[in-house]
Amino acid sequence: MTHGNKVLLQIRESIALITLNKPDRLNALDLGVWMELRSAAEAVEADPKVRAAILTGAGDRAFCAGLDLKEGTTIRLEEGVSPAAALPQIHEHLQRLRASFDRIENLHVPVIAAIQGHCIGGGTELICCCDIRIGSDDSRFSIPEVKLGIVPDMGGTQLLPKIIGMGKAKELIYSGRSIDAQEALRIGLLNEVCSKDRVMERAYALAREIAANAPLAVQAAKKAINGGWNQTLPAGLAIENSRAAEVLLSEDARGIRSAGVQKKDFSFKGR
Repeated sequence: MTHGNKVLLQIRESIALITLNKPDRLNALDLGVWMELRSAAEAVEADPKVRAAILTGAGDRAFCAGLDLKEGTTIRLEEGVSPAAALPQIHEHLQRLRASFDRIENLHVPVIAAIQGHCIGGGTELICCCDIRIGSDDSRFSIPEVKLGIVPDMGGTQLLPKIIGMGKAKELIYSGRSIDAQEALRIGLLNEVCSKDRVMERAYALAREIAANAPLAVQAAKKAINGGWNQTLPAGLAIENSRAAEVLLSEDARGIRSAGVQKKDFSFKGR
């Protein structure tokens, strides 16, 4: 199923494949990509059959080369507008773009990033919105916005430190330097590295493994992990408790219990 020209969406059985489709521009981000990415994510969210999603880029040269400097996403301000008057417009513009990434991050199903080649700037910020990241052995990663005189503004300053740690995130953001796949694996940016010709194979294998599990339990686990990320331990445990209780009352849990797949010491009054 084709969803747009710049972002493609295919749903086969229980797995959604979202593809950035600008291989001639290394899948660089422009307004069209941002809007179609949001639309594709909304379509996945609305499809009850989907249990896992894969996000990738067309071609094998780049997952995403960051901002498309040719087409750009720069907001157009009226001539002579003061900085004070421009600031609210810039805030709104950035929030509108970031909302597309939010849609990927907040999908109810796990999202696997399948990365080949270069992953730069906004591309690195986009994979930070994914739950799991698989890279090719020739992939490279950078977040070089400061070299262009701008700040990473699609979540890079917030999500990257949570994934690889504060010190390493600061190093990469302040220097703007690139790292290879093995370094990305070592610091936790990647979950797995494999040869370029096996990236999609590995992504689909993991997606099928996830899709084989009870969907409501997987989705509740994702909500518990993401919801408790910025909380204190007691607050995070309360979120976990709430999500777990909801699943215990679901058809997923009742079906598993009726099949006899349960812990020996598990008991639930009223079942």
